[in-house]
Amino acid sequence: MADVVQYRLERMIPELDDLEKRGLFSKPEIREIVKKRRDFEYRLKRPHPIKEDYLRYIEYEKQLEALRKLRKKEIVRRLKENNRKWPFSLCDKTSIGRIQYIYGKLVSKYKGDLNLWFQYAEYCREQESRHTRQVLGEALSFHPNVPGLWIYAAAWEFEHNLNASAARALMLSGIRACPKSEILWIEYFRMELTFVNKLRARKIALGLDKISSLHEEEDDKTWREENSDLFMPLNGEKLDDEGTVENENNELETNADVIAIRELGYKMAYAILNKAIDAIPSSLRFRQLFVEMLDSLEVEKATILEDEICRTMLNDFSNDECCWDWLARRHLTKLQRGKQIGKEKAVAGLNKTIQVYEDALKSVPSAKMYGYYAKFLQDLIDLDKSESVDGLHFIRKFVSNIEEVMTNLLKLYERAACSGCSNEDLAEQHVSFLLKVGDVDAARKLATKFCTGEFSKVVKLWALRMSLEIKSAMMKSETMSKADLHYLFELFKKTLMGMPVSDARDLWDMNCYSLLKLVARSTVIICYLWFWIIQ
Repeated sequence: MADVVQYRLERMIPELDDLEKRGLFSKPEIREIVKKRRDFEYRLKRPHPIKEDYLRYIEYEKQLEALRKLRKKEIVRRLKENNRKWPFSLCDKTSIGRIQYIYGKLVSKYKGDLNLWFQYAEYCREQESRHTRQVLGEALSFHPNVPGLWIYAAAWEFEHNLNASAARALMLSGIRACPKSEILWIEYFRMELTFVNKLRARKIALGLDKISSLHEEEDDKTWREENSDLFMPLNGEKLDDEGTVENENNELETNADVIAIRELGYKMAYAILNKAIDAIPSSLRFRQLFVEMLDSLEVEKATILEDEICRTMLNDFSNDECCWDWLARRHLTKLQRGKQIGKEKAVAGLNKTIQVYEDALKSVPSAKMYGYYAKFLQDLIDLDKSESVDGLHFIRKFVSNIEEVMTNLLKLYERAACSGCSNEDLAEQHVSFLLKVGDVDAARKLATKFCTGEFSKVVKLWALRMSLEIKSAMMKSETMSKADLHYLFELFKKTLMGMPVSDARDLWDMNCYSLLKLVARSTVIICYLWFWIIQ
């Protein structure tokens, strides 16, 4: 073991001499570096080295390299003042190689630790090392069923190595290995659309397409400089000073070439979408993520792609209330793409949303669907909540006749009750809404109807009815009459006797404070004792 460590240290001699010769470290500092490295090397050569030994060694080397770069920067500044340049230095590349070597030993010992592979690949990417592709390839060979690793490798090829073909090949391999991964399909779809956007930027660079009206008032050259990332070369292409795209064979791309490749990109996006739906047909959220991803990209045919996705959602999830609710609200969220929204567009979007809800009730006449529709109208009425709901904060100011929306909500509750699609939540919302608009008498009658009918065992409705009875009695006079008090206690007693003990206790807790306001403390104590006895 000592011979191996000594051999490793002797191989560092040229680098250490170079560090001292360049004035980056003094002799005492060099001796301290050798001492630390010897200690780390002995730790790694133990029969059973631990992961923390490798990580501490790597962290030490990173800090040492950061200090070397800082001192080099100061030396380079002084050299520039004297019109001199920093010559090639051996120490400029040895530190990176050493850290990569330690990472390599670490991942070879702990092949199953995915986090270590990501750290290794990220370090190589930050250093713009050609070793990155090899690291990612080894990681994928050990972890082929990790979608995030395929996405990372493809993103590196696409964004840093500027090789769209290699990125596409990695995505396809990842999908073959993980065909049920939603994030993998979505990122592949995103990559193809991003590639199409880059082709569109090339068309602008070639002068074959007009720049969007958003930039018409700007200078063409200034716009290109500010958006240079859009003109990133792919697959070996180069962009000259004139903004013209030129490939490796020095052949200028023509308008027909750019259009053909762009159309091919859209066809691939359609193919990916269809294949993804075939692979994961039962996930509604999966298709919603595709649409949400389109919102984050400025794609030329985003509307067509979105309509296709929504069409498949209606075909496959026509009996799903969540699908109808999402599609209805989608008409309002789409308006957020535009920076200026007029009243006509806002009202049209609102009418489309309501029409989708009406179609949903015809297709899926269920209590859950009525609940989604009612929730939308409630959000539209409540200004404070509408500010926090996507797609409603800018629609609310265009709704001039809020009373009409309230009337529609009341009619919706009545339709749900008449069609037999009401449930205890809708019933409670109906009564609460009448109370909210100030119609206490109507709310009390409706609560009585529910409590004596199909919802006679629902504690929330009984609690609501009791509070309404108390409020109605208090509205007649400031002091409650004995007849009213007797009626309330008889109603309360009858309610408690007809319920299970657990539900009766909950109902008592809900109305105890209301009773304290009406009667003397002794009477409440007697009622409490009576309640304790019947248990």
